[in-house]
Amino acid sequence: MNTRVLITILLLFSLGCTVFAADGDEEYIKVNRPEKQKGPTEVEFFVFVLDIDDIDGANQNFAANVFIYLKWMDPRLASDDGGVRSIPIEEVWNPRIIIANKQSLLRTSLPEIVRIHPDGKVSYRQRYVGPLSQPLRLSEFPFDKHCFAIQFLSPGYNPKEIRFIPGSPEDDQSIIGGAMYKTLSLTDWKIFQYKAEARPYIPAPNFEVAGFVFEFTAKRYVLYYIWQVIVPLVLIVIMSWGAFWIDPTHAGAQIGVATSSMLTLIAYRFMLGNLLPRLPYMTRMDYFTLGSTILVFLTFFEVILTTKLALSKRAVIGRKVDRLCRILFPATFAFWSAWSFVF
Repeated sequence: MNTRVLITILLLFSLGCTVFAADGDEEYIKVNRPEKQKGPTEVEFFVFVLDIDDIDGANQNFAANVFIYLKWMDPRLASDDGGVRSIPIEEVWNPRIIIANKQSLLRTSLPEIVRIHPDGKVSYRQRYVGPLSQPLRLSEFPFDKHCFAIQFLSPGYNPKEIRFIPGSPEDDQSIIGGAMYKTLSLTDWKIFQYKAEARPYIPAPNFEVAGFVFEFTAKRYVLYYIWQVIVPLVLIVIMSWGAFWIDPTHAGAQIGVATSSMLTLIAYRFMLGNLLPRLPYMTRMDYFTLGSTILVFLTFFEVILTTKLALSKRAVIGRKVDRLCRILFPATFAFWSAWSFVF
């Protein structure tokens, strides 16, 4: 009887040790990267930008719709069953990818699972949608172009532990690293180049985190601002010059032209507040609108001067001032415009 009890205890002990060892192996696989004793773990990446919904220069962000595909080898997960398994990502080791420059919570639309192939290849897919921060210097607005980046990183690992390599999607081996959908939602920007490459994230000097980046360069469609902002403003300034061609003795007509131009400009400046970014520094467009505003107000003061001269029986001098301003104001405006947008 004692022998049977002893054998039963030994069997239960052996079974417990086996289960404990299995649990220990599973935990080891979750925490430790595959074959770390052989060097850095190679992770292939592919980034596909489905859409760029908006670029907000004033708030320093852009809204992106991004798909990523990762794959790496983990021989510990190899099996002989010949099928592809799908399991929750938290049950195996993974690079724990996050986006460094996300501005708020990003939405994900795919389940957090990995696919494990019989040879130990692990693949992961995810789609991120939301705003991403991007420092922008808009001094050249509206003739500006900028480089935008989506920085992916693997927290807790440095480039010596994880080596990211540009890869391809399973269904198209001709594309390496990343791509963009040919038709985007952006209406006032043109994207003319992009690239995806392995690049560590450096949050502080001498501190690197393994990662990769997708970059694209976008240029603003300037024709919209030329026709909607610059041309109407030029016409308002030219309209104010009509006062120089009215004889100073017709004070009412001169003041009417100058006043209507000034009021039109004020109303237009309020409208521009909805078109131009609100920034704490001056852009090229701000310098242009400021110079135009000053010239219109100077026209109003010139009209007051010539009217006073005409009322003081010095209309001849007022006419000379008008003739001088017919040349001086357009020349000044041309110089200011060139300085604002060219130099």
